Amino acid sequence: MNIEEVKRISKVSKQEKWPYPRTFQELQDAGVASYRTCIADNQTVFMGEAGSSSYEEPNDKSAASSLEVAEQFQSDAVRRGLAHHKQHRTPFTDFIKDMADAGVHYYEVNMKERTINYTSGRPGESYVEAIPPFE
Repeated sequence: MNIEEVKRISKVSKQEKWPYPRTFQELQDAGVASYRTCIADNQTVFMGEAGSSSYEEPNDKSAASSLEVAEQFQSDAVRRGLAHHKQHRTPFTDFIKDMADAGVHYYEVNMKERTINYTSGRPGESYVEAIPPFE
């Protein structure tokens, strides 16, 4: 995993509001195998293949240093928040807030399976989304 490239992609993708499939493809090309973002503190950990390397991204203070996550997980609210973010290309800060309001504690991205799992962390409380190819 090319950590410097991951840092660049993370920064530029948010500044320029890239569509997520582009961000996903760029991260995959940089050697990211998976990553996990904690909603409450906006902490992201990127992992290379087979745990070969990892990079913990510093908190983005503009994104929300400590959001309160709703106690109840609402998969419908997750879907609505995702649809709104995709359609309007809202800032990442708005996306994180919508996920917190929907009860998402963290989301995990699996590059090989091309999926994102939005979850409360409790059994049965998750919404898995397939990532479309970047065109």
